[in-house]
Amino acid sequence: MKIEIGVGKRHHSGYETIDVEAYANPTYLGDFRTMHFENLDEIRSHHLFEHFNRKESLEVLKLWNSWLKLGGTLIIETPDFEGICKSFSETTDESKRYWLCRHSSGSQEADWSYHRDGWWEQKFRDTLPKYGFQINSISKSCSRKYLPNITVLATKNA
Repeated sequence: MKIEIGVGKRHHSGYETIDVEAYANPTYLGDFRTMHFENLDEIRSHHLFEHFNRKESLEVLKLWNSWLKLGGTLIIETPDFEGICKSFSETTDESKRYWLCRHSSGSQEADWSYHRDGWWEQKFRDTLPKYGFQINSISKSCSRKYLPNITVLATKNA
């Protein structure tokens, strides 16, 4: 079984889904931290992980590790804080600066929509192995052509 957490409007084919918002029409409605799964093949989380503070994000990694089977896959995508800072300092376009700041801090239209921590490549490399994950790949991309994101593909190894 594969689960996508914080699915929002974009469901990926082949996944059971979890979201706190009914509009997302998830398989499971509610806070995933109150749910229990085991022996999952894959957990996918796009633009959710940055919504947790440092302490909470480590608890989330422990929880996800407990849900995955050995060798299971974890995919996390967040805004790339390092890329945001670089892009912000290099542009004078005020519209882009506005969106870069929003990409860093969240849309803030609801309590769940604030970004409470930033993630970048080295932080993922330092953190995931401590919580039983081997990083297989890290890729960077941009949404809206200039909003930096980072995607980590890891495997549960402990």
